[in-house]
Amino acid sequence: MSMRTLMAGAAGGLAVVLGSWNPGTLNAQVTSLVKSVDQQFIGRLAAGNLLEVRLGQAARTKASNSSVKQFAERMVLDHTSMQKEWMALAARSGLVFKATLSPPQVEQWDRLNKLSGAEFDRAYMSSMVQNHRENVSSFQTERGRPHSPGFKELIDRDLVALQAHVDLAQQVSTQMGAGTTATTGAQPDTASSDTTSRMVPQSGQTAQNVRADSAFISEVDAGNVTELRLARMAESKAAAPTVKSFAQKMAADHSRMRSEWAAISSKYGLRFTPSVNPRHQEQLTRLERISGTAFDRVYMAAMVQNHQENVNSFRTRGRAVQSYDALQVVNRSLPSLEQHLTLAQQVASQVGAPTGVVTSTPPRADSTIIGGPEPDLTDYDREDRDDKDRGNRRNVRADAQFIRDVDATHFLHVRLGRLAKDRARDPAVKRFGERMEKDHGDLQKQWSNVASRHGMKFKSGMGPDHRAHLERLEKTSRQAFDREYMTLMIQSHNGSLNYWRKEGRAAKSVPVRQLVQRGIPTWEDHLILSKQVGSGVGVDAKAALAGLRIAAERER
Repeated sequence: MSMRTLMAGAAGGLAVVLGSWNPGTLNAQVTSLVKSVDQQFIGRLAAGNLLEVRLGQAARTKASNSSVKQFAERMVLDHTSMQKEWMALAARSGLVFKATLSPPQVEQWDRLNKLSGAEFDRAYMSSMVQNHRENVSSFQTERGRPHSPGFKELIDRDLVALQAHVDLAQQVSTQMGAGTTATTGAQPDTASSDTTSRMVPQSGQTAQNVRADSAFISEVDAGNVTELRLARMAESKAAAPTVKSFAQKMAADHSRMRSEWAAISSKYGLRFTPSVNPRHQEQLTRLERISGTAFDRVYMAAMVQNHQENVNSFRTRGRAVQSYDALQVVNRSLPSLEQHLTLAQQVASQVGAPTGVVTSTPPRADSTIIGGPEPDLTDYDREDRDDKDRGNRRNVRADAQFIRDVDATHFLHVRLGRLAKDRARDPAVKRFGERMEKDHGDLQKQWSNVASRHGMKFKSGMGPDHRAHLERLEKTSRQAFDREYMTLMIQSHNGSLNYWRKEGRAAKSVPVRQLVQRGIPTWEDHLILSKQVGSGVGVDAKAALAGLRIAAERER
């Protein structure tokens, strides 16, 4: 059944639902229709992932070219990971998850399975280009169909990975001399001479890709160092046996993960000095000074929040890494980090620590657990805290201009997000606007709380430049809104991220620096997401940022 036929059927079903208006049954009918569309899509993608995994496994032994083997290994990893995520979503949604190859897919498998060596390389890569182009087209179509909320999020996420697969497949195919033009079942040309001698050496490109990922790898290493130090401390200081057991698992797992990343760094000549960022150092300092049940609560609150950030980072920045080696470790590590988060929530609930998981970057546990009981304080702790509060009150006022700038930016993104929810035509842009309204609203509240706690008063609102951006988009036609909005989002998040990294990290007060450190990963995630959503509506991120630089130069 073609995608067009399925979409016509869904549209017809919706017309029947709307045509048989009955307040008592309408919701049930719409829910049934959406679930039917979900089930159809689950069946198709399960078969597609199964085919890609099987073909990739065959290529491990049949391919003669190292680039083809490397590509196949990535397909096995990525499509296995995708399959697991969709399987879990199907289970949560009460859907049947059954992966069965269609007759054309069986035919493709049989045909390729009979080949080997250079002949297999060309035929396999030609199929990969065609398969993944069809996958991208299918997923783009699904974005506009009536799906459950969990489906829409996973469709958008996988679409980015599938587009990357198309680009990579085309690169390898060009090197192999395989066709990169999509066909409709035609056999790839296998009569040409072996092109292995014309292969471009991959070692230099691979090393370059790893170096491009060095910032992410360095941050992951710092995170693993922190988790190891916290775990070793908890092994000796924790009061609850469950907390000690959790810490032992963290020590073992993060030691293994750090070794995997160290192997990549060593292989490609990267050098990282073991480090802990200021925010994590404050966690360590705080935990060193408390013990017993207070330690258990603070430690487990930090574990919930740290691992939520780790999972978010690996799902976004991790899946966007350029090097194959790094992607392998990301795909192996992500299930462990997700397991750590679930386990941390369970143990945290047992010791009375916060267990909430938020979609935006959550606050870290430092001197106070947000939303949880305050740990037992000694007289020394109280005196030290009071001294710090007096100093922070003065320094926060010294950072007043930065705080006002941050508030104005969050205010703008909340207003623009509401506007996008109302005016955007593309569903992904609407969902992006909804997330911006929520995330920036939450962040704005955090900054307002810091300001009020330290005696700083100001009126929240936008400056002239912010109002100009809002007014321009309010006047933009609906046809052009999506592109204009996403272009502005790429430019704004890139500029704000640079501002936070430079000015925010140089803030005079500890509370401001802490909030900056907690906020930077959110800005990074938003920038990545804005580029992904923008590409779906025809926005070239590089051109958007280049245009911003040109405008800045003209102003100077």
